[in-house]
Formats: sequence, structure tokens, C-alpha cells
Amino acid sequence: MAERKVINKHYPDDFDPSKIPRRRRPANGQIKVRTMLPMTLRCASCGAYLGRGTKFNARKEDAAGERYLGAIQVYRFYIRCTRCAAEIAFKTDPASSRYAVESGATTCRDEGALQREVLGKRRRDDGEEAAAGDAMAALEDRARDGKREMEADAALEEARSLSVRRAGVTPEQLLESLMNRGREAQRQELERADEALVKSVGFRSSSTGCVVKRIEEDNDEDEDFFEACLAKTAAADRQARTKQAQAVSPLLAIVSRKRRRVSVASDGKAPIHHAVTPPEARASAGEAKASNGALQVLCCSYGDGSDNHDES
Repeated sequence: MAERKVINKHYPDDFDPSKIPRRRRPANGQIKVRTMLPMTLRCASCGAYLGRGTKFNARKEDAAGERYLGAIQVYRFYIRCTRCAAEIAFKTDPASSRYAVESGATTCRDEGALQREVLGKRRRDDGEEAAAGDAMAALEDRARDGKREMEADAALEEARSLSVRRAGVTPEQLLESLMNRGREAQRQELERADEALVKSVGFRSSSTGCVVKRIEEDNDEDEDFFEACLAKTAAADRQARTKQAQAVSPLLAIVSRKRRRVSVASDGKAPIHHAVTPPEARASAGEAKASNGALQVLCCSYGDGSDNHDES
């Protein structure tokens, strides 16, 4: 066993490599190789599945007249099914970097989708080559790249300026700014609450005596409607006061029968009140005076009679 692992081997002096017979290659150019399935196959004869990675002793040959791009040789492999020993052939596909089944089995993957993918890749490659040869497209690409770089520089400069501003602000200034912001929000909230309270309170008018409440007016029609309502309320209030005064005036007439005549001065000053004695008042006054005179006469006569009686 030791001679198998030596680095140098002994060659005798009379060794002639030309005398060693050459190996004969098969007439069809096939050789035996140990290979593994690159994909899962299903046998077309018995339906057995051959899993990916299964090892086989395969026959390998060059595909006659098939070269990719004129330089890469395409190889074909022959294996047999593990159940029915049917021959399966597949070959390399450099265009898609995969293997393609030729006969004896089917793959579990859609070959049409694979071909469409390969064609799409070729079209993309052709389009990129055409764009590379177009000077106008290259100019547009450069302009687009320049714009992108300018935007990146602007964003970087903005980030730097923001970092500088943040570095210049002390923690005390930051706390003061937050406190001022809270005070301003609280002040605005208080102002809104005060405005809502003022709008909700009704005020009494000094001229009409009714309660006036401010409301939000949408249009002129609403304003006219509210003015008419206020006028009706004031008229009703005046009528009520007049009726109340008329109900109280007869009681005052019993106490005093004198009427007052009101005259307005020519110079616009305060009105002048004159007492006017009605005819019934004058008649009653005369009767009162006559009765008072008769009583005085009787009193005098009674006094004289009493004096005369005393003297006698």
C-alpha cells in the first residue's frame, strides 16, 4: 500500500513509452463516465421518477454539428431507467446554463417557460447592446446619472446642515422650546373656551327689555327674520306695559280727581304740568265750602246761647 502514495515513481533505464499500446476509442466516439442527474426525470416507458442527484454510469459523446456560439461543444449523455432499463438521452444547453432532455423521459419543469425565459434574456441582451451603441441614449443616461448625483449631494448637504443646527442647540434651549410650545397651545385652548362661553351667554337689551343672544348669521334672510322677531317682541312688551298702566290709573283717579294738562315748552325743554279742576270737582268744592260755613254759624250760635245761659 505504501507504493501508491509515493511522490516519485521508478522508471527503469530500458523503459520505452512508444512500446506501450494505445487505448482504442469506440468507433462512435462514446466514453463511459460517472455522472449525476442534474434534474428530476420521469421515465416515459414505466412512469418511474428518477430523482435529482441520482448517480449513473452514462455514455458520453459529442453532439455532432452542435456548438454554442461556434466555440462551446454540446455533449450528449445516455442513461438507463432503474426500473425498466429504458434508454434516456439528454444533452447540455449552454444557452440557458441547463440540461435539455432529448428522448426517453420528461422533466417536471415547463420547457416552454424555460424557452420563453431564454428568449427574453436574449432580447434584453440585444437591447442593451443596441442602447450601448446609441449615442443619444448614452447622453440621456449621463444626464440622468448627473441629476441623480445632484439630488444625492443636495440631500447630503441638507443632512449636514440639520446636523450642525442640532449640534448648536443646547438641552436647555430644547426644553425651553418645548415648554413654550406647550404654553402657546394652552393659551389658544383657553381663548377658544372663552369665545365659546361668550357666544353661549345671552344679554338683556336696555331699550326693549328682552334677551338678545348673538348667533351666527348665514345670510340676509335670516337677519331680516330675526329683526322682525325682535320688533314683534318689543311691540308686545310695550302693549303689555300700556295695559298695566291703564289698569292702575283708575285707582289713582279715586285719590285725586285733578287732571294734569301737559304742555310742551317752545324751547324744547322738559314738559310743564298744569293742574286742571273738572266741573264735578268744582261743584263738590262749593258744596263743601257751604257746609263748612253753616257749621261755623251753628257753632257760633251754640256758643252764644251757652254764654247767655250762664249769665242768667
